[in-house]
Amino acid sequence: MKILVLSESFIIRDSLNHLLNETLNTNDIITSSNANHLSNEDLLEVDLSFIDINKNNINIVERLSKIRRKFKSSKIMILDSKKDIELFIKSVDYGIDGYILNIDDKDEFIYIIKRVLNGKKFYDSELLQYTIHNEKTNNEIDLTNREKCVLNYVCKGLSNKDIANELKVTDYTIKKHISNILSKLHLRNRQDIILYAQDNHIIDDII
Repeated sequence: MKILVLSESFIIRDSLNHLLNETLNTNDIITSSNANHLSNEDLLEVDLSFIDINKNNINIVERLSKIRRKFKSSKIMILDSKKDIELFIKSVDYGIDGYILNIDDKDEFIYIIKRVLNGKKFYDSELLQYTIHNEKTNNEIDLTNREKCVLNYVCKGLSNKDIANELKVTDYTIKKHISNILSKLHLRNRQDIILYAQDNHIIDDII
């Protein structure tokens, strides 16, 4: 696996080099402080590009997105500690796979990296409201009627067992529905579901 780590901070470059080497068991990691130092040849066949983003290196995301047309398995992940909404929206337009605002917890960060590598997108929950212009409208969210029903119960604070009792199904079925909801909405947990529903007015009767 070939990985690119781009950051002006040597601490971020060195730390991620060590962590990704340890977690993904690869020594093929390119680190750079300046996107202008990277040629297209450097970027070819990169499996994961991790970019500590700012206004000075947003162009690297565009370059990577163009190169990815030839290497569709390549993933792009961004760290934006300044929460620049304009950069986020532009990055989403370029088709990035992951966008996070910080790295607070090692285990959660590893989970996000592996999720992105497995082909699932991940956007920080604080930023999801800004993807609406690129996604379906709230009334067209790609959930089945049963998933919408489960989402409604989750937002009311019911446990899996309680929802299963209400719908006369097994706990496993509810767990599967919730997993589908999290995947389709690019969320992490039940709390994210509630926040997302509140922010985007998916349902009207949240308590």
